[in-house]
Amino acid sequence: MKEKFEQLLHMVERKRATDVHFTLMQHRLHVQVRGWNGLETIQNAAFDEGLFCYLKYISNLDLGNTLQPQSGNFQYEFRQELLYFRFSLLPTLEKQTAVLRVLNNHKEISLEDLSLDSKQTASFLNWTKTRSGLIVLSGPTGSGKTTTLHAILKRIAQENRLHVVSLEDPIEIFDDSYLQLQINEAGGFTYEEGIKELLRHDPDVIMIGEIRDPSTARMLLRCALSGHLIFTTIHAKCCSEAIKRLLEFGLRREELYHTLSAVCAQRLYKRKGTQERVCIYEILEQNELDAYFHEEQLPQQQHRDIFQEIQLAVSKGIVAQEEAVIDLPHAQ
Repeated sequence: MKEKFEQLLHMVERKRATDVHFTLMQHRLHVQVRGWNGLETIQNAAFDEGLFCYLKYISNLDLGNTLQPQSGNFQYEFRQELLYFRFSLLPTLEKQTAVLRVLNNHKEISLEDLSLDSKQTASFLNWTKTRSGLIVLSGPTGSGKTTTLHAILKRIAQENRLHVVSLEDPIEIFDDSYLQLQINEAGGFTYEEGIKELLRHDPDVIMIGEIRDPSTARMLLRCALSGHLIFTTIHAKCCSEAIKRLLEFGLRREELYHTLSAVCAQRLYKRKGTQERVCIYEILEQNELDAYFHEEQLPQQQHRDIFQEIQLAVSKGIVAQEEAVIDLPHAQ
């Protein structure tokens, strides 16, 4: 069965896939991989029900439980490199679906190489010198948020002699320059419990993988108000929507205004004509945040939202139109 799994890994490597989707129905396995062009169906006789069961087994899932969602992590040595995986199972009455994610396949990028825009790079550098406040990154899954955060946290930990602690689910980039804690909800180690625990480690900088509920949002706000620098992510299309989501979690507008240091939205694309990736950012800092909270809108002439930034990248030939159209549904 290892041979079949390694065939799968060769395919993941070749297609630079981030996730593999499985659907098992009537003993037939349907496989799709998520790459640059979305989900692609894979036809390979080796990818069968036996492979699906093997993935459940090495993920330490309950093989007899076919009715409840389960997830598990495992590691596997491939091409003399230790890879980490998460396998998430979601069964229904008629079929079993699952997603396999490669957790440590992110290419490490220096802070200076995150953006093609020198002003945005300057913003990232300024964040590494910030001592307190809340910095929120937004974007869909696969938009590069983890890579951006890792580059910033690594710089803070290595150059500023500050104690950095992250709370993640799952840990996707392993780095021994700062303390990383793994969420384990099945074991009772939730984001809420994790925040309580990491505060006992005397942190200067805290990274919380994602704001998922009002309770976590309120705890992060209190941490920021008490003098910590907080980084986190939220699912939102653009910066202004990210702020609205925070307010929807019940945070008081005045407290959020005095706590937010920056908001960032981002998308990740293949650079036109190459196999390299390029990240497009929208960033709100103090001037834009002042305008948003006082005037209920962003300064139109001085600021470009994420959609305008993407369109600019298309017009400059950095990103192909067909790559960006998923984020610009009105663009034909």
